[in-house]
Amino acid sequence: MKSIVFLLLSFQAIASFAQAQPDPCPTPPFIRGLRVFGGSDERNLPVLAKADSGRTTASSTLPDFITIRFDVEEQAPPRLKIRFRHCDKDWNIDTDLFVRDDFFTFTRTLFYEPSIAGDRGFSWRFENRFPSVDHPFVRFLYSGNWIFEITDEFDDSQVYASGRFICVEPIVRCGLQVYNDFWTDFDSPLDQVHRLRLHIDVPDRLFADFVRTADFYKNFNLFDAERVDSYDFKPHTFVEGLGLKQKVLTLRNMLPGNSPRNFDFSRPAVYPSSTVITRFGGPDVTRYLFSADPAVHFGSAITPPLRSWDTEYLCVRFELEHPRIRGRDVFVAGIFNNWDPQPADRMTYDESSGHYLLDRRLLRGSYDYLYVLGNYDEEARYVRDADWISLEGNSWAAQNLYWAVVYYDDDQFGGVTRAVGFARVISGQ
Repeated sequence: MKSIVFLLLSFQAIASFAQAQPDPCPTPPFIRGLRVFGGSDERNLPVLAKADSGRTTASSTLPDFITIRFDVEEQAPPRLKIRFRHCDKDWNIDTDLFVRDDFFTFTRTLFYEPSIAGDRGFSWRFENRFPSVDHPFVRFLYSGNWIFEITDEFDDSQVYASGRFICVEPIVRCGLQVYNDFWTDFDSPLDQVHRLRLHIDVPDRLFADFVRTADFYKNFNLFDAERVDSYDFKPHTFVEGLGLKQKVLTLRNMLPGNSPRNFDFSRPAVYPSSTVITRFGGPDVTRYLFSADPAVHFGSAITPPLRSWDTEYLCVRFELEHPRIRGRDVFVAGIFNNWDPQPADRMTYDESSGHYLLDRRLLRGSYDYLYVLGNYDEEARYVRDADWISLEGNSWAAQNLYWAVVYYDDDQFGGVTRAVGFARVISGQ
């Protein structure tokens, strides 16, 4: 009997000690797990086809709606609103009242579901599709770049989170090709580059010379596009067919980098709920002189559905074994920060272990990520001189999803930038 009482007291002491341990992860934001993707598959790019556009190209496979999904942890579902803003091709919000059309670019009716008993880290999941019959007053009247903001229903100035997506009218025929080139100005592995060639065919209904710009994106990073413009004479870009309906836009000396790393902590049997989830195989190391790893999600992530028994937020540790780097910081980038690292994504150096560490609370799942070198610019709010190569390597064999958006400088309503073409290709296959 005494042994049973002793065991019970020991168990209670251990449980009390565990409960008293501070949470090693920073407090997650009010809006957590924010994702935006085309259609209903979270592995899709945040790109949709404009609902009333003609579908004349291969990009007709684009979904005709986007999904915005996020979680909150509150006793009652908060009163929120999503506001949509059309932008020019530089992601500057349009101020023209005709283009803004505020009546059709916000919704106060957001659908949500409660989490199931046992879920940790959130109480309510908001998942909504736009445009849809559930949100009849949300219409993307113009194609192009769009920004959405999640705000308080009664106070637009209180912005909790934001994101980007692109609405395309697939009316310009496009084809994207990728080639391997040498960049002889640099030594291996920096001499390995990609050359991207975008073939476009402008239909008669558009003025050919207004189709002059294309932005090239890699994987799911919407914050680091490379632009080819018919009238910007850059040394690494070239346009064939100025003023003609058939054009070829070429982007040269594109560093492929390496395929994103992947951390799969989706299985509770391998990564049970604990204080900190660390990689089963040990810390990461530099891949600078290593060959490319195979791609998993091309920069995206896979998470369990709401009604899954293992849907929970975990404290996940990113750990990089590397000597301390002077003069620059190390950041972690992934779909969880829109591939746009911020101060909260800066790693700290642990002198005792010689490792860079970052603890972050993430929804259980499988995530792609990369380590980035640079210095955060507080005024510009981005990592200046971001270096995606020194820690991750560079190889032709890198499997990247390259995609391009073709813009049309329409002169109606004083000028509006429309997205009229889309193409994609996978390198390293």
